Amino acid sequence: MTRRVDYIKASIIRKSFDKAVSIKNVINLSIGQPDFPVPSSTKRAMIKAIKDDKAGYTPSAGIKSLRDKILSKYSGMKFAEGAIVTSGVSGGIFLVYAALLEEGDELIVLSPYFVSYPDIAGFLNIKPVIVSTNDDFSLNFENIKRAITPKTKAIIVNSPNNPTGHIFSGQEIKMLVDVAKENNLWIISDEVYEAFDYEKTFETIGKYYDKTIVLNGYSKSLALTGMRVGYAVGPKPVIDDMIKLQQYTFVCAPSIAQVGIDESVDVVDSKKIARFKKRRDFVYDELKNVVKIGKPAGAFYYFIPLPKEITADDFVERCLSKKLLVVPGNAFMEGCDGQKYFRISYAVDEDTLKRGIKVIKSIL
Repeated sequence: MTRRVDYIKASIIRKSFDKAVSIKNVINLSIGQPDFPVPSSTKRAMIKAIKDDKAGYTPSAGIKSLRDKILSKYSGMKFAEGAIVTSGVSGGIFLVYAALLEEGDELIVLSPYFVSYPDIAGFLNIKPVIVSTNDDFSLNFENIKRAITPKTKAIIVNSPNNPTGHIFSGQEIKMLVDVAKENNLWIISDEVYEAFDYEKTFETIGKYYDKTIVLNGYSKSLALTGMRVGYAVGPKPVIDDMIKLQQYTFVCAPSIAQVGIDESVDVVDSKKIARFKKRRDFVYDELKNVVKIGKPAGAFYYFIPLPKEITADDFVERCLSKKLLVVPGNAFMEGCDGQKYFRISYAVDEDTLKRGIKVIKSIL
């Protein structure tokens, strides 16, 4: 009912999630939700927390022992002066925008982008400036430099990337940091897919730049998507303002989940990550002779180009007629460019993935 809410488009990904509930025997390659179970140590700690009646409020900044472990991960990096446990990375996005950016500031959003980046900015009367990457989804520095104005305050980046799976190379990171330094910009770095780094190339931007806010969390690495626990790390003044704002919005991240994660913060099952790498390779081998794709270095998505004669909306409808759910590219890109791609998630069991790829090949 308000203009600020009108700015936010309903999430196409969540629409796919709702469709999956209503379609019998659906093949769902639309949702980025790991199919492996929550680690046993995390489950045991959460169960114990419930039995011990630890369901009350935590400090708005999060449980101290968990924050200490988060900060220790970034030990020696100058940017990491403080940490806050957030209600998922999505909660962190809202808090950092509100704490860091003024109304009328411009935020560079690299395209393709996660769905909420520009919409939450617009809701807060921050201007999202969409900047295209190269065809291989690497950073286009000419486009970035052209987009910078006196009102530009920050750049938000996502590596490993949703929806493309691209991971910034060391050279890309250093060049991006150089641009940010030259223009006195902040970098907001969403690193929630860090665990899904198949070629071992990931580096946090915070390692190279003091004016960085890192967003990360446990939804993907511990398969805790519904438990809503993320975190932000950065310079103390920004983190302090995020904590202040959280007191009046989310209050605190879910206490039971915080306790569970505190017991298993470093538990990432390498065997499970290896399975995801095999799925990535399977998709590539099946589709490399059908469409022009590269092999993404991280996350668990493919952002697949379509032949010129078919739009993303048309393709998604054809898939739906065969009980396959995929996400059209216009969820992640503006205008006609979004009609050139679709996204699949391979965070599903191997049988489901094989059936889904079979449908995609039959249509293409």
